[in-house]
This record gives sequence, C-alpha cells and structure tokens, in this order.
Amino acid sequence: MKRSYFFFLVICIPLGTLAQKSTPVAEWSFNERSGEVARESVSRADDAIIGLFKHVPGVSGNGLRFDGETTVIIHDHRSAPEIKTQVTVEAWVAVNTYPWNWIPIVEQHREEQAGYSFGIDSFGHFGLKVAVGGQWWCLLSKSQLPLKKWSHIAGSYDSAKGITIYLDGKPAGEMPLQGDLVPADREDLVIGRVQDPVLPAQWIHPKIPVRYSFDGILDELRIYDRSVPGDEIARDYAEIHAPSGEVLPWPVLPSGPSGPGPFGAFYTTLKYDDLWDEPRRVAPDSDVVVRFDQSPIRMVFWQGTNYGGDWVSENNKWYTDEFLETGGKIDCPGGEDCEPMSDKENRYSHVRILENTDARAVVHWRYGLCEVLHYSCANPDPVTGWTDWADEYFTIYPDGIAVRKQVLWTSNFKNWHEFQETIVINGPGQRPEDNIQPDALTIGNMKGETATYSWKNGPPPKDMDKPENPNIQIVNLKAKWKPFQIVSPAHSSLRVYTGEPTYSMFEWWNHWPVAQVRSSGISAVAPDRPSHSSLSHIYWDPYAQTPDSMTKILLHGMTTKSATDLIPLAKSWLSPPVTQLSGGGFSSHGYDPTQRAFVFERKSNSVSSKLQFELQASSESPLVNPAFVVKNWGNSEVRLAVDGKAFSRGTKFRYGFVPHLEGTDLIAWVEVESDKAVKVELTQVQ
Repeated sequence: MKRSYFFFLVICIPLGTLAQKSTPVAEWSFNERSGEVARESVSRADDAIIGLFKHVPGVSGNGLRFDGETTVIIHDHRSAPEIKTQVTVEAWVAVNTYPWNWIPIVEQHREEQAGYSFGIDSFGHFGLKVAVGGQWWCLLSKSQLPLKKWSHIAGSYDSAKGITIYLDGKPAGEMPLQGDLVPADREDLVIGRVQDPVLPAQWIHPKIPVRYSFDGILDELRIYDRSVPGDEIARDYAEIHAPSGEVLPWPVLPSGPSGPGPFGAFYTTLKYDDLWDEPRRVAPDSDVVVRFDQSPIRMVFWQGTNYGGDWVSENNKWYTDEFLETGGKIDCPGGEDCEPMSDKENRYSHVRILENTDARAVVHWRYGLCEVLHYSCANPDPVTGWTDWADEYFTIYPDGIAVRKQVLWTSNFKNWHEFQETIVINGPGQRPEDNIQPDALTIGNMKGETATYSWKNGPPPKDMDKPENPNIQIVNLKAKWKPFQIVSPAHSSLRVYTGEPTYSMFEWWNHWPVAQVRSSGISAVAPDRPSHSSLSHIYWDPYAQTPDSMTKILLHGMTTKSATDLIPLAKSWLSPPVTQLSGGGFSSHGYDPTQRAFVFERKSNSVSSKLQFELQASSESPLVNPAFVVKNWGNSEVRLAVDGKAFSRGTKFRYGFVPHLEGTDLIAWVEVESDKAVKVELTQVQ
C-alpha cells in the first residue's frame, strides 16, 4: 500500500503588517532647492510660495523656512483634498519664534463654522481645531514645542472617538467627541499664515489685529481624509531620523566688533538675520557704532532699535534711555503711543555723524513721534500742520561718557511728554533675568546718600522716595560695565515702571525692538524674540524752553564706579569750575553743559597764539576730564600745558578740528581730575 504525505505550510504574519499604511490625500515634501513653488505630490499642483522664504535643509532633503511675517502657500480649493468626515494632519516643524497668536500650519475652514485648522498658539502649544456639530472644537498640547529644534506633530479627528494629537510619535492629548466634521470644500487650503488679521494674544495696546506667518522650518506636511491610527503616526515619526540639536541659529543683536577699538563714530551696516535684513529698504552704512579705545563698551545707533543710541557692555548687555514719547487717542491719532518705537519702517527716524575727531564724536538722531497704525505723528499744529518732532544730540567723549541733549518740538505742552525710560534690551534667547540683577537699580543724590531697589519679591513701590532729591541712577546689569544717568537735582524724582502683565520678574515686552508687528504693547511669554524691560522713569526740569520747543539734557554712559563715586563727575557737570581768562585775543563763553565743555572764541582780529585761563576748581566744583571748544581756532596744531605740565598728544590729551562755514573750531579733551584751581595753556603750533 502506497502512502501519500501532505505537507501544509503555515505562515505566521504579525497582525500589524496586514494593515495597509494610510495614503495621504495631499503631501508637500518641500524638497525644492530653488524657485517660488512647492509641489503638492498627489494633485501634482505647483503651489506658489508668497512672501519671503528660504529653501533650507529639512528632516529629509530640504525644508521651507517661513519668515514669520509674509510667507504663505495657498492651495486652490479646486485641487484640494476632499475632507468629508474625518481628517489627520502631520508635519515636521522647527519653531524659530512662537507666533503672536494661533498660526495655522495648514487649515481649510470657513469662519470657524466648517473645516479644520492644525497649528500652534502663542505659547508654543500645538493642536487641532475642527468644526463638528455646529461648534468649533480645539485640543491643545500641554507642553510647549521646543525652539530651534525639530518636532514631529500630528492631529487626528475620528468621528466616533474625537480629537487626538501626537508629539514625536506619542499621544499628547485626547478630546472625546462624536459627529462628522463639517467640510469646507469651497475654501482654499492655506499653509503657514493667518488668513485674516488677528489680535495678538498677549496684546496690551493698541487693539490692532495684525497679519503674520509661521516663523520656522516646515517639512513633510501630509493630510489624510481619515483618522490615522496612533501606531501609524509613530511609524511615520520613526521612519525619519531628524537632525538633533538646534537647527536654527539664535540671532545676536549686532553691535560691531567687541572689545576696545579706535575711538570714534563709524558708519556701518549692522547685520541681524537674513530674513529680517532682506526686506529692509535702506542704503549701506545706515547704522552708526561708537567705539572706545580705553574700554570694551560701545554705543550703537541701529535701525533695529530705531537708532536710539544704545549702550552695550563688555559682554553684550544692551541698555537705552529710551526716547521722547507722547500718547492719547486724540493727540496721538489711531495708535495711542506716539514714539519712534512705533515707527517700524523708520520712516521718520534717521541718524548722522556731525563730528568725529580724536577728542569727541557728536551724533544727531532726528525722528517724528508717530503711531503704529497709520504712521501719523502727534499733535498736528492747527495752523502750520507741523507735528511733534525730536532732535537728539549725543556728545560722546573717550571716557565713555556722553551728554544727551533732547529737543522736543511741539504745539501741545498740555499733554504729557516723556523724556526718559530706563530700558534694558534683551537679545533672542535672553530673559530679563539673564541681563538684570534682582537688585536692579541703585539711586543716589548729591549728598552721597544711596538706595538700592530690588525686584526679588515683586516690583518695589512705584514712588522711589529714597534718597531725597535723587539725580544719579545706576542700572545693575549682569556686567562689569553698568549704565548710569545723571540729571539736575532741581525737582528731580524717579518712579518704578510697573503695572503691566508680565511673565518675568521684570516688565517684559517683545513688540520692540526688531519686531515689525503693528503694536506698541505685547507681553513676552518666552525668550524667543528680541525684547525689552523697563525699570524706571527719571523726571527733571527742562534746560530751556521756547513757545514751541523744550530741551532737556542728561549725562549718561557706562561705568565701573558706584553711585557715590560718580558724585565728582556730577558736580563737574552741574556746577563746573568758574573760568578766569588771562591775556587777550580770546573771549570766554563759559561752560556749556549741553556739550560738557568749556567754550572759548578766538577774536576776529586776534594775533595771539596762546589761550590762557584758570579753572577755579574746588571740592564742590571739581574738574573731571574737561573738554575745550575754541571757535575759529583755525587749522593750527596745538600744545597743552596744565599747571605748567606739558601733555603730549595721545590717550590723555586728544584734539581735532571741526570745519564750519564761518571757520574751523578746535575740540580738545584732557584726562585730568582736580579739586583745586588749575591753569591751562593751549598754544598754536605754526
């Protein structure tokens, strides 16, 4: 009997492999290396990329860098995928800055009545919004997306289960919900930008909706017309090995070369970030940097801060004494805050170098006090139509000390005008606490009394009533070189800046500097953008006033000294030594505090080659690094002697010549301190 043998082949297949992988109904890989279109691979449509953008390395091939302001891709609804009842969206994103409010990575919706929106909110939470059952539902992640690093995000709506969101392949939130998604099939599909102006989430004022885009890199965007299971989302994440670490740089506020350098003011072009620099319509050498050869500090007049004259420490901590400001819905039409901070395009703000010699630099900053919406300026004169303008003159000496002369032009002195605000500027990646000591301000008076104000347990009381008649302030940055301010003690006072919403120990906003958003008040929630913090206001009497102008002067700079140690400098400026002229051929105009200089003039018929005078210094009128201006001196070189001691030209004795239409002036500066009378001789060298 013949036997037959039958063999049965048994094959075991994991259940997971039997499931067919979901196929997207729309997909953008952003692998283009150039050009202004992005290919949607399912419909094979070439979608125009509108605005500013860059092709950059992505998680797989290339990705698309959105600029945060203008970039958008609009996919025509006629070739858009049909999303009827369910939807899933996934993408790789590297967030550069958090948006001003909700920003869609991709959306197709109609007035929150139909469709969906997948995006990121102003705190960096991502999520999915869907129209179901006549309502607009939203599920957000609890954690923030990291800045500058790749994240895989996904959102899925299942008509039987609800919304699920995923971060890096893992569930990040669920919302039970039932019902079919209401389609918005007649609406275009929009990638990376708000469709209509939106009010910033952390707005303070004014209430102006703005347009903005996603700021970061977008790659491998896919849309499905079904709810994709979590295990598929996990596999999609695992299939791509994204570059680790930060893939977007942290821009640095530009301040020119670090460290000491040749003293003087230099025209230059300061670069910040490619996508910020590119659209600006300015000529080369539009910025000014002042360097010092005896200290590592700088003074920067940069378009990103509206040319405000910012002091920069040895470790790149930025400080400014602000600018002239006024406000009000009537006097400042449309925008509430009229100031150069609101002049996002620098339409009215410009800077120029008036003097640049070995002895000093003089920089002129002129600007209009405009609002942020229509660029209208404050307080138009009913007869002439002229609005509020300001001329500021910074007379800067080699010792890192400058006189700031502010001239306000206005027809409305009844309305408030602000001349000073203590502002620390924070670069990207910096919180205020990174730049400011908790004991942020030290205040002093001419008696040597001081008080330090701390923010450790919240802001101090608004009125800084100690010491009496305060007129010296030091800002305690986390730096060796610290900003200081000196004003006249007559009717002087200081007040703490406080009372606005903040996510820091200090007041903290990011609508300025750099930001182009049309707002004059947005609270910062993260150190993603350049930002600023205000600590105090200084109030003091005008130096001069006319029917249509007011002038104030302030002595400021950076120092390693204490408030008490600055008293001799303050006295030398506020109560300078009396000048006693000797000999003929010259006249004395006394001391000019707006220049921090003793001013003389050569008589038109003079044949004298020597200017001699005594400075009657004392403990109450000391001499600290004086400057001398001699009008009509001519081009002759000069020798200096102080109490018979000759000073050779160099770091301690500097001079230069400033030509004018009527003649040439001598500008001289000497590093010398005295509380006793000294005799000075300036001799022409033929």
